[in-house]
Amino acid sequence: MIVGAAVYAADMGSIVHAQVILGQIGQLADKYQDVQDMLAAGTAELDVPEPAEGNSGEFYFPYNRSGNLTAWAEKALSAQIGAEVSGRAADGAINSLASKVPLGGLLARRAKSKAKETGAVIAIGGWDFIRENTDTSFNSLADLSVYMHSEFNREAGYEQALAAAMALYPELESGHERAIDNAYKEARRKARG
Repeated sequence: MIVGAAVYAADMGSIVHAQVILGQIGQLADKYQDVQDMLAAGTAELDVPEPAEGNSGEFYFPYNRSGNLTAWAEKALSAQIGAEVSGRAADGAINSLASKVPLGGLLARRAKSKAKETGAVIAIGGWDFIRENTDTSFNSLADLSVYMHSEFNREAGYEQALAAAMALYPELESGHERAIDNAYKEARRKARG
């Protein structure tokens, strides 16, 4: 029962992270109200990247072509515990090393992110399972973010999909909002241009 509670807490934690990011994106919508109005009027266009077919892209999309969460994304929501355990286990050794190496703080952040990603991948079932259950992918995380926002931001499961993608790609936590912000800036620039 304790393990079940820990998994539930990890799931809720990842969903809370996704909710915070989506709240920030909601603020972007307010910031870019003029762009939203131009998009609605058809006088501006958001450059939405096309996904790669299948799993040929470098970054796997948490939705399948039918618009449902993939099997790996569903498992990722409960695999957050593996990511957290791996991240915490690496903390002590990484922090010790980082204090002794020039630019150690930057290296420590990357190592912690990689440890979390590795823990999540193992808990999900490995890269083979993830590849087998992916029918849409992207060549950049920014493209994944813009497409996900454009196509799924009004869907009920968007938070869970973002949380699942962040389990696989921890850098989405800081990059998702930035990618969407850049897409809105570019749409504004082109519309006014």
